[in-house]
Amino acid sequence: MKRIFSLLKGLARLINITRLFIINVIFFLILTIIIVAFNMEDEQLIIKEGSLLHLNFTGNIVEQKRPVDFASEISNQMLSADDKIIYEYQIDEVLQVIELAQQDPKITGILLELQGLNSASLNHLQDIGAAISNFKNSGKSVTAVSDNYSQTQYLLASYADEIFLSPQGMVLLQGYSVYRLYFKEALDKMLITPHVFKVGTYKSFVEPFTDNQMSEESKVANKHWLNQLWKNYIDTVIAQREDKSSINEQSISPSLAQLKVTFQEVGGDTALYAKHVGLVDSLKTRSQVMSKLKNETKASGTDFTLINYTDYQSSLPRLYQVEGVNDQIALIHGSGEILAGNHKSSVIGGTSFSKLLESALNDKQVKAVVIRIDSPGGSAFASEKIRQQILALKQANKKVVVSMGSVAASGGYWIASAADHIIATPTTLTGSIGIFGMFASADKALNKFGIYNDGVGTSELSTLNPTRALNPDLADIIQMGIEHGYQQFLQVVSQGRDLSMEAVDEIAQGRVWTGVDALSLDLVDQLGTLDDAIIVAAKLAELNQYDIKVIEEKLSTKDQLMNELMNVSIKLLPQSLQQQNVLIETFNRIEKQTQILTKFNDPQGRYAYCPMCFVE
Repeated sequence: MKRIFSLLKGLARLINITRLFIINVIFFLILTIIIVAFNMEDEQLIIKEGSLLHLNFTGNIVEQKRPVDFASEISNQMLSADDKIIYEYQIDEVLQVIELAQQDPKITGILLELQGLNSASLNHLQDIGAAISNFKNSGKSVTAVSDNYSQTQYLLASYADEIFLSPQGMVLLQGYSVYRLYFKEALDKMLITPHVFKVGTYKSFVEPFTDNQMSEESKVANKHWLNQLWKNYIDTVIAQREDKSSINEQSISPSLAQLKVTFQEVGGDTALYAKHVGLVDSLKTRSQVMSKLKNETKASGTDFTLINYTDYQSSLPRLYQVEGVNDQIALIHGSGEILAGNHKSSVIGGTSFSKLLESALNDKQVKAVVIRIDSPGGSAFASEKIRQQILALKQANKKVVVSMGSVAASGGYWIASAADHIIATPTTLTGSIGIFGMFASADKALNKFGIYNDGVGTSELSTLNPTRALNPDLADIIQMGIEHGYQQFLQVVSQGRDLSMEAVDEIAQGRVWTGVDALSLDLVDQLGTLDDAIIVAAKLAELNQYDIKVIEEKLSTKDQLMNELMNVSIKLLPQSLQQQNVLIETFNRIEKQTQILTKFNDPQGRYAYCPMCFVE
């Protein structure tokens, strides 16, 4: 017994020593980072004549960057699937960089090196493409080079004067799709009963819990907008490439039979195939392209210099600066799912976002508000809370314009419908006017293991418990509440858009529409960009001169310090300590689809959410 006690005591001592060691290591790591951060001096960026702006994105192009969180950043790097740090690039900053580079006489061209670009929405890519086109129209050149091109990367590369691909590379264009995991059979085997309450023929979030496959109604609706987006992609590429190659629709979206025939002609060489069908101009390695660019700049009497995007962007003035004009237009970004309560900028909190709108309401200099929405929706309660704040702005005679990003659907549209004017992009996914709720009970599964739930309560409502069977009368009551929520959604849109309830119901039913469709259905007022929304807001408020005031959540002193530390420390983090595999990716998909059961927090359990509004 003494020996066992001694062994346990020694083990406890070892655990304590290990714990103290880890704490001290973390402490000295943070201390080192702080010392390095405070001793670093900003180097002045020197731009030489004939420089090229190097657009070498490594990460995601987003509507709004999330505040850097030290702990989550370390976790992300430890679980990263590759050895690259994933950055976020805010779309309006990217556009500013290209626009000012166009005006910079020392910058003669752009080098697009996009193999590190992970994701970007279709409308963001086209906004950047439009900026690149303006850059080219000023007489400056654009070159794209990569070992391989994904579908996202290639769309941006198509705007270049020349596209180079590695002789061992490929261009992978798969098209857009909506594929989901379906759990009905698994839930049946686990004896879990999902109780689904919804209104809207096309409100299909709950289908994976009640079926083993996508319904025909969902297939028809999803196919409609997927085809529109894919046609937009094809038309964009052809418009950019038709003067440089013999590219056609078959080059971008061949049938398998067509692909097989052409692939046989080039002997199965993926790079040669891309050149053969006109997707790229030449097959060269990166070093060969660099030599070509050096020779061209040397011939023009200048030195070859690449200016990194991050370095150039950090040298520019702030995107929006208040310069003392009395009248202001407030710009407020809302990105992510809509949840009740206070939340950081990665989601739209019903309370926290309302406070931003309230700030604009109470600012006498703010004459109009532009709300940039990029959200698939979420809590109906939070959406209505935000909408009420928009109505308060309008009652105070402050004009409200909504600019839609890649998606403003379900709860996102609930919010937008109250605006004086709504602007979407052609590829915005919006609408999805419908509502649902869900409750799962595990009483049968527990019973199988000999576990039963029983007791007494003060009312029949007290029996609502996931370990008990759902009372049919209570299920009817919940369904009535969901139907009321749908009628409220119809009324909200009817009032905001000056449409009859019947007209709204006809285009509602949970169906997703693109911006082009939404314009024809009177769900939006025009197609355009964020800049267009600001111009419209100024016109509605009758402003000739105005400042743009960005209203956003203020970071605490602690968060600001951690952000500064992360800017220094992120490069010191260990790289790729664990490789992802198919199993982890599958679990991630399951978690994403089932987050409604754990993440969403509507007090009434009613959700206006569009799960399909993210194409792959």
